[in-house]
Amino acid sequence: MLWSAVAAVVLVAFAYGLVRLSRPLAARIRPPGWISVEVVVLAAGAAVIVASFSLFLGILDAVTEGDDIAVLDEPVVAWLAARRRPVLDAAEIAATNLGGAIALVAGLGGVTVYVCRRTRSWRPFWLALAGLGGVQVLVNVIKLVIGRQRPAIAEHLVTATGYSFPSGHSASSVVGFGLIAWLLCMVTVNRTLWATAWTAAALGAVAVGASRVYLGVHYPSDVLAGWLLGVAWLGVAAVADRVWPRKGTSLPG
Repeated sequence: MLWSAVAAVVLVAFAYGLVRLSRPLAARIRPPGWISVEVVVLAAGAAVIVASFSLFLGILDAVTEGDDIAVLDEPVVAWLAARRRPVLDAAEIAATNLGGAIALVAGLGGVTVYVCRRTRSWRPFWLALAGLGGVQVLVNVIKLVIGRQRPAIAEHLVTATGYSFPSGHSASSVVGFGLIAWLLCMVTVNRTLWATAWTAAALGAVAVGASRVYLGVHYPSDVLAGWLLGVAWLGVAAVADRVWPRKGTSLPG
């Protein structure tokens, strides 16, 4: 876990550096003043849900039929397995641990408690519970229905049980990291911190998913499907949060 903590710090620092470098470009992008936040969130959320889920269904079809992107699965896993090195192994294990249940629950749980206390609201708690808990249920149901076996062409460098499609680590990291960024944005108006949080969340999800393929426990299509499923579920949470009544969510004073 120590190396995973180090990886998280490096990831956030790298994200902050990217945000600082991109500030001149971002400053030129100004949305029209007549567009409300509600309209943007609902429209973008709906588009993300439809696009992500449609792409997910396309990968699912390829996996069940054994064609299209699925034909690259075994060659990619074999190619990566042949190029493993001790230093890379350690780095990828640290990355994959960031998307594990312990790290995600601890990280999201800590941020949720902090944001609940700052906002005096139960809303962050329900978002975290429905977001991370919901995607776990969704992933496990799909795994049981599809029943795809994990790669057998490479030695697994970490322990992995259950079926392979879709990647639970990939889906959970998208939702978990996304929720952490989302909740942190509730307690600050600093746009640099907003951008850093979301950039770090995206980079973290990519790192976790890529590590699953390198470590030999998932095919690339498993990871892509997990990312898309996570993005779609995060979009569902964003839309639901905007349309759900806010009454009765305040913590007692």
